[in-house]
Amino acid sequence: MSQSPITDAGFGPAEQDTEDLLAWFADYDARAVAKDVEAMADMAHFPITVVTNDSAGNGVTQVWDREAFVRAMTAATQGDLGDLTMENQRRPTFLNRDLAVVVTDSTVTVGDQVRHLRYADVMVKSAGEWRFTSMIQGGWGDMLKEFS
Repeated sequence: MSQSPITDAGFGPAEQDTEDLLAWFADYDARAVAKDVEAMADMAHFPITVVTNDSAGNGVTQVWDREAFVRAMTAATQGDLGDLTMENQRRPTFLNRDLAVVVTDSTVTVGDQVRHLRYADVMVKSAGEWRFTSMIQGGWGDMLKEFS
């Protein structure tokens, strides 16, 4: 019988760990609002996994390199978003010091249109910096099929 690997299941983040991760998201949000897709891509650990569903309720999963990310995010940020605002409530769950899953409840307002979103990001540290390695959000599958 082999021994179980040692895990960090007992890790509890310090306040600074949580603040650092949430600061990463504030930076990413600012880049997204500015439609700075290249800078957004700089914050990823490629390849990334994208998980969603389509309008028929079928799961859609893709693995993106930087080029695919830039192409998809450029398409997603097209149009006039001049008065876009985002309010985010994030709940990070640390798996250990260098891995986390962050669930976000977001309210996005553009003009008089309000959308409520829930999504999750799988985060990993690379060279001491947080990077996202997976994005999970429902409802984007029809659009993503255009990029496969």
